[in-house]
Amino acid sequence: MQKIIIKHLTGTKANQTESFELPFDAITFGRNTNCQVNYDPEKEDLVSRNHLKITPQGEDTFLLTDLNSSNGTFVNDKQVTEPVTLNAGDTVQLGKGGPKFIFELDPPPAAKKTREAGSFSDSKSTRENERQAQSGETRTKTAEPKKQGIGHETLERRIHETETTTRRKMINISVGIFTVIALVVGYFVYQGQVDKQEMLNTVGSSLTAVKSDQDKQLAEMKASAPMSAADISRLYGSSTVLIETSWKLIHVQTGKQIGHKKDCHRNSKNACITDPKEPLPVYIYIADNDSIEPFLDLESDTPIGGSSIGSGFVVQENGFILTNRHVATGWHTSYTKLPLPGIIRRCADNGCKDDKQLADKEHTLVKKSLSKWVPIDSKMLGGKLLQGKNAEGRNDYLDITFPRTNLRVPARLARISDTADVALIKVDVPQALHFVQMDATTPVSAGEQITVMGYPEISPNLFVKVDSQDPFNRKGEVRIIPEPTITTGNIGKVLNSSANITSDSISVYISEMGDAYQLTVNATGAGNSGGPVFNDKGRVIGIFTSMKQEQGTIITFAVPIAHGLDIMGIQKAIE
Repeated sequence: MQKIIIKHLTGTKANQTESFELPFDAITFGRNTNCQVNYDPEKEDLVSRNHLKITPQGEDTFLLTDLNSSNGTFVNDKQVTEPVTLNAGDTVQLGKGGPKFIFELDPPPAAKKTREAGSFSDSKSTRENERQAQSGETRTKTAEPKKQGIGHETLERRIHETETTTRRKMINISVGIFTVIALVVGYFVYQGQVDKQEMLNTVGSSLTAVKSDQDKQLAEMKASAPMSAADISRLYGSSTVLIETSWKLIHVQTGKQIGHKKDCHRNSKNACITDPKEPLPVYIYIADNDSIEPFLDLESDTPIGGSSIGSGFVVQENGFILTNRHVATGWHTSYTKLPLPGIIRRCADNGCKDDKQLADKEHTLVKKSLSKWVPIDSKMLGGKLLQGKNAEGRNDYLDITFPRTNLRVPARLARISDTADVALIKVDVPQALHFVQMDATTPVSAGEQITVMGYPEISPNLFVKVDSQDPFNRKGEVRIIPEPTITTGNIGKVLNSSANITSDSISVYISEMGDAYQLTVNATGAGNSGGPVFNDKGRVIGIFTSMKQEQGTIITFAVPIAHGLDIMGIQKAIE
């Protein structure tokens, strides 16, 4: 009876050996107690609950499949991205730096093949001797040529050729089959050294070999075929979440909410020259950088803050979610609630004085300047320069809702990027979450097909009334039942923050958008921010971030997923 032998090299099972007799359906490895090879759930933190499985495929043939593990599976130090054939003597590692084992077979396949080869040789030798005895002559037997495999480069080229090229290739393969038959038959007829049965056997072997290569190529071509938007939605729709948030700007020392001051326009004697019953928003001139920002104070009844909805997607089974920085932390993005007309005020050590009331023709210019104001970057408070960390943003709530559910789950901010519109948030849920697969290594080119998922505000929502079952609070609530919107398009342009170009006079160019993908996905809008952008292989390559509209033309943008992976690098410290 053949056995699989698992020899543990490292980890809590080091120097242990486990064996499994065939037949069996599969052997699973992980921290789950239901796994046949079970790892210590406390010490083996790089091993997922259900990490990998080994499945018999036939005699001496076994298939290793990674079960969407958090830290990956490595066979002979190469990460597994799809099911692979496992050979006796292969080394398997569960997560980079995780436990290792050697996969063995008992009896080894080499010994078995030797016995079979010996039996075949003896039988064939007997038949040959009998034939020589009957004919009285010795025939020289020509060695059968060794079958050649398909080269790696040829296979890679075939995988990525278009459907038209594929059909042409299959025609060529068919022609090749008949060519092989003709050559083999002609060769042996010419030599006159084999009987009819041997000739037929040889032809059959050649046909089988060519057919096997053909089937393998077809399977690989099918595996590399683009995924449809519907397929991507079925796979990862449950991983795309709705995010609802409300925030405010807080004065650190007092804990009070910071607001935008309103006042009448005052003359040099500090007397109102406009109706004090209709105060105007006050703006302050910053001489250091020749800019204008709102006049902030702690007594205003116009607080700085806001609420919004956005999208995000699960990137780890333990509840980590990627989204945009402007979705999770509104105080880190440009503020759009600054009204005009208003008053410009200049301040110095001896106090503040009104400069002028903005004329209508100045509104556009000032509004353009104010559109770049970011609350957390405020320079002044109460007419005085801010020193140190005097202001900070806080979320009143940061909730996520999974598709087709009505339960809001509180989330917490894990980390935000210092350089890109990316944030990492965390939810604590009892079950493992289904997460997306990301690809930051495959180059992205203009024209590639993409699929975007998210929750644009313009899309109609489904609502449900939830009745309270709490005897102490019988008030019901109407909630959104989110269903992600699927939008398709292409990469319109790849924008790099800076890159070398081939020119004698120019060495570097800079993108005003930073690192970004310009998209042709225009049937979306606010609320889709933070949603995943998939390539045609079902891998997330970007995070939908913004749109730009001018003269009726809309273009949209995404942040490359590499920036998301950057901030995920410290999640162990966060936990």
